[in-house]
Amino acid sequence: MSTAAHRLSFAPIVIAATAGIWVFAHDVTPARAQDSKPNAVLILDSSRSMWGQIDGVNKVVSTRNVISGLAKDLEGRLNLGIVSYGHRQSTGCGDVQLIMAMGEHKASDVIKTINGIKPKGSTPIAAALKKAAQAARYKEQRASLVLIADGLDNCNANPCDMARELKQDGKDLTIHAIAFDAKQKSKLKSLKCIAENTGGTFASAVSEGELATSLKAAFKVVMAPVMPKIAAAPATDPPPRPVPKSDPPASVSRQQALAPGPQMAEPAAPSTTAKKPPQKGLAVPGESVPVTLSARTVDGGAIIKSGLVWWVYKNSKTKDGKYQLVDTFRDATPTAALPPGAYRIAAAYGKVNLIRDINVERGRALQKTFILNAGGLRLGAVTLNGTTIPPNSVRYDLYADETETDQFGKRKLLLRDAKPGVVLRLNAGAYHVVSTYGDANAVVRADLTVEPGKLTDAVINHSAGKITLKLVNQPGGEALANTQWNILTTGGDIVKESAGALPSHILAAGSYSVLARYQGKNFTREFVVEPGESKQVEVVIQ
Repeated sequence: MSTAAHRLSFAPIVIAATAGIWVFAHDVTPARAQDSKPNAVLILDSSRSMWGQIDGVNKVVSTRNVISGLAKDLEGRLNLGIVSYGHRQSTGCGDVQLIMAMGEHKASDVIKTINGIKPKGSTPIAAALKKAAQAARYKEQRASLVLIADGLDNCNANPCDMARELKQDGKDLTIHAIAFDAKQKSKLKSLKCIAENTGGTFASAVSEGELATSLKAAFKVVMAPVMPKIAAAPATDPPPRPVPKSDPPASVSRQQALAPGPQMAEPAAPSTTAKKPPQKGLAVPGESVPVTLSARTVDGGAIIKSGLVWWVYKNSKTKDGKYQLVDTFRDATPTAALPPGAYRIAAAYGKVNLIRDINVERGRALQKTFILNAGGLRLGAVTLNGTTIPPNSVRYDLYADETETDQFGKRKLLLRDAKPGVVLRLNAGAYHVVSTYGDANAVVRADLTVEPGKLTDAVINHSAGKITLKLVNQPGGEALANTQWNILTTGGDIVKESAGALPSHILAAGSYSVLARYQGKNFTREFVVEPGESKQVEVVIQ
């Protein structure tokens, strides 16, 4: 994000609050309404099991509360439809109804519609997916479905197969699924395939608060512009020139900023600096045409002034299947002199990546501005009493959401050892952060969302304490050197191994036992770690 953008108002708006993490979003650049609004259909489970309770509240009531709260935020921002199943008959797999047609609806109308639902019957999820996709005109336009379900399909149909089928038949269909039940969390994970088969997101909610967070996150993805696939720069790209002192601090190294993509051919002599811009509107000698490149984080935002890297490729592959690199620029708004033809432009801004194709016509200067759909993320951590954890005592690993996995089916690691207090430039979307305090088991995991044009401050709340181990011949005695230590859970699992007279570790709050080995003998003691405390655990030789 540009320096100018940071001078705008940073009044915090709480967008999520889950166990172990506080998240705030700050406006960075002014937003402008999109020319076309997203199309989405909300699918509501109205089977009789929705009368079940979580924390003493009926699930159907919690669902109404959550949707009522979100409806005001969505008003005027998308075309919304609502499909309900199981609300008209005590049994029947055909009980699926479009209760609100696609369109721009007032929040009051949405609230009135959902408050009229009375759960009664079965759970025909597959049939509801098909009904909702048809209502969204999924074969004609980009569409999203958001499913809230507290049980599995009991109508002899396979929702996962239905989702795959709809995805194949549709123009651009995405389904997000939210499992809402405290007792069947593991069982309901089978709904995840609905999202996986369409490129959507999946979340498990076991409280009204988690449902609100999950539903808000799903709709933020629904309303986010489509991100392009990214091409990478060649491995032989020349080293970057020094960053001017006026530039904001880089959140990641240049190598981290580049995403894997199509292989590119090595240029004969790539330039290391931007060419001198020609006079605006005029072609340079010969057939070359001036093409000026710039970028914004969001539509209507300020032009980015620094931190961008550009690559210009010919938009045709060579015989070996690579794209030929024409030039590289590290100016935020470079001007390239390009002969007429088709080109592929790639840009990197921190961890944000974008690719676009352009056509250069003879004698016609171009000015191309790209919308990165980017946001910022700043990570921090505190103890339970609100004390800030020193940056050198905590580390963060940033992962993609559940829809992006590696070859082993695990979340894709995007950034290891992200620095606290530094703004990470990221594509807008959902992420998963793992915060590790110390070198043992004080780990907090959390899902969060980065919004376009906003800086998200995520404060991780660690419930942990510091302990120092000491083996003595008598209470209060001198610590004995050459001691081997094993810290164990109450179940006998090893948490940490160390050696020395006075080793210190950060442990998650809870009960433990410690085993000290000294001169071939073992000595044990049980102890408890309280949140925020710092204490010495003394083991006496007996």
